[in-house]
Amino acid sequence: MYKNIGFVSTRFAGTDGVSLESSKWAEVFEKNGHRCFWFAGELDREPEKSYLVAEAHFHHAQNIWINERILGKRKREPCLTELIHALRSMLKSHLHNFIEQFNIDLLIAENALTIPMHIPLGLALTETIVETQIPAIAHHHDFHWERGRICIKKDVTSDHWNTS
Repeated sequence: MYKNIGFVSTRFAGTDGVSLESSKWAEVFEKNGHRCFWFAGELDREPEKSYLVAEAHFHHAQNIWINERILGKRKREPCLTELIHALRSMLKSHLHNFIEQFNIDLLIAENALTIPMHIPLGLALTETIVETQIPAIAHHHDFHWERGRICIKKDVTSDHWNTS
C-alpha cells in the first residue's frame, strides 16, 4: 500500500545537508510509489506538495529572539516561556493541518528534533506525534556536539549542564 509521507524541518531549499538528504529519501520513496509532501519555513519544492509556514524557519525573527535568550542560559523570564508556547501552539496547529490536508501516513522529522535550532518547532512536532500517534522517523545528521554555539557539556564541578 502506498503512503503519503510528510517531511518536516525548518528549511527544504538549496543545497544544505537537510535539503539534499531529504531529497534523496524522497526520490527513493517516490520510485516505490509513495507520495512526498513538505512542511517548512522555507521551501523550494513543488507548491502543490508544500505547506509553508514562515515561523517554522530557524531564521524567523521570533525564533532568533528566543534563541538569543535561551541558549547558554540557566534561567528565563516567564514572557519568554509564554512566547515559546505560543509559537509551539501555532506551529502545532499548522502541523495538524498539514497532516490532514495531505492525508499524511508517516512523518519524517529532518534535524527538527536533534539540535535546538528551533525549540518551538521541536516541541510542536513532539506533541503532534504523541497526540496523533502518527508513525514518525527522526532523521538526524547534525548533532549538538557538532555545533560550537549550541554545544552542551556537563560541568563536572557541579550538577549543571552548560552550553558554550
